[in-house]
Amino acid sequence: MSKDQKTKTYVVTGDHTFTLNTKDYQVIPADNQHQFLRIKHHNDECMVEYEGQRFTGEIVELKQNKCTVTINGNTYNFTIDTEASFERKEKLIQRNQYNNKITIKAPMPGVINEVLVAEGSTIEKGVPLLILEAMKMQNQILNTKSGVATRVLVKAGESVMANQPLIEIE
Repeated sequence: MSKDQKTKTYVVTGDHTFTLNTKDYQVIPADNQHQFLRIKHHNDECMVEYEGQRFTGEIVELKQNKCTVTINGNTYNFTIDTEASFERKEKLIQRNQYNNKITIKAPMPGVINEVLVAEGSTIEKGVPLLILEAMKMQNQILNTKSGVATRVLVKAGESVMANQPLIEIE
């Protein structure tokens, strides 16, 4: 590698938060630690390596720094931020200037098979919220933030479009 290549740090936030150091978009393992998370993508497919296990999935959406992937019938949403951007978001959250309400949206068109939460229920991060059937596959839509389900916008049997709001959590 030439001397003018800079090491960049990114923060991947989803169910867990990972800090990755990269040089020319190649992940550099932290000192004395194994590389525990690696994501490769080609066209609409992705390969995730986590703690030595490999999983193949589909990239449902990749828009700016937000990514939605489906692996083994489960849908995962995460963002990739620079370290500075991540720190700025964290400061805004602490000051309550960042919108504390999130809307879970359909990652793809399909039919709601089952809604697993009710309005007013307290739900933990990572818990399945509903089952979305798309292309003959059952996809669990997982909660991305602990909180209270303030609005459930869909019901079982309803057809939904991609990016349609499903549940609001505060």
